[in-house]
Amino acid sequence: MQYQKIIIPSSLHPDTILGIFLLKKFGGGKYTGIETAELEIRQALPENETGASLKEKGVICLDLGGGEFDHHGKEKILSELVAADLGILQDSGLAKLLEYAKRDDKYGMGTISEDRIDRAFGLSGLISSLNKTLGHNEKVVTVLFPLLEAHYLEEKKRTSELPLEFESYLQQGKAEIFYVKQNKKKLKVVAIESDNASMPGWLRSSVGQKADVVCQRKSAGYTNILTKQFKRVDLRWLAAHVRREEQKLRGKVPYLLNDLLKPGSILEIPQWYYDTATNSLLNGGTNPGGIEATIIPFEKIKEILKEALAKSGHNNVNIRHAGHQNNPQSPQNFLGL
Repeated sequence: MQYQKIIIPSSLHPDTILGIFLLKKFGGGKYTGIETAELEIRQALPENETGASLKEKGVICLDLGGGEFDHHGKEKILSELVAADLGILQDSGLAKLLEYAKRDDKYGMGTISEDRIDRAFGLSGLISSLNKTLGHNEKVVTVLFPLLEAHYLEEKKRTSELPLEFESYLQQGKAEIFYVKQNKKKLKVVAIESDNASMPGWLRSSVGQKADVVCQRKSAGYTNILTKQFKRVDLRWLAAHVRREEQKLRGKVPYLLNDLLKPGSILEIPQWYYDTATNSLLNGGTNPGGIEATIIPFEKIKEILKEALAKSGHNNVNIRHAGHQNNPQSPQNFLGL
């Protein structure tokens, strides 16, 4: 049987939208053709028809008709009924979506914040605005599906794919976890060789490794060092060490210590941008845009991480006195390079 239509009541709200999304994304194996089924919104079914009778004709009714997808009088919300029917109720990538739909449907708390900006731009507020401007029709669903898809894919990565990938990197020796003491802070550092753009965020997250510092080396050689911002990791000496090593390997005249510690970029060492806004040290970031990859070997960068992060916060009084190369506080002497 080919399923060519989905019927819902007049109200398009988060639970209904999520139910349609689940059917169209995951239901093709069970309900052939559901991916391209048209949406019809009506408050009552055709005369002498029920949810069951329409299903036999290739039409699925959501929240009306008294069928298995009508959640009225049932404990589960619509999207949970659909997820259970499709065998995806325990899919970790759907957990937040289903919880959001339940909170919105049962308690009217899709957005908990009382701040008017949060409420206006929260998903429930945006759905309400779309309904008013586009009408309760398929256009609303079309606009929202890419957002739901993006959330699902990223959540799937965070909860199942990234943990497995990271474990694989550890076993291959492409990832290392170590700890550095910076003043009174104990920093958890993860150094990893990976091209996955989602990996650094996951490593710093509460569901990941809860890393304070992540150093990601990509296959093209680009290396970016990111931190957990609320930890206030001091990166000044790290920036100086890394920049000095880059200069040395490229055979350039060394900069003075004052310059090596500066935020932003340095004219003759454009490979490394010290971003104080995000508290990161970037070799190209997510989009190199003409910046060359560092030539510092990854093992050397890990050595510098261990040394420079531990040194950060000390000897700050000497920074302004760095002057000439024969000064005891010159870059070579001060940084031990």
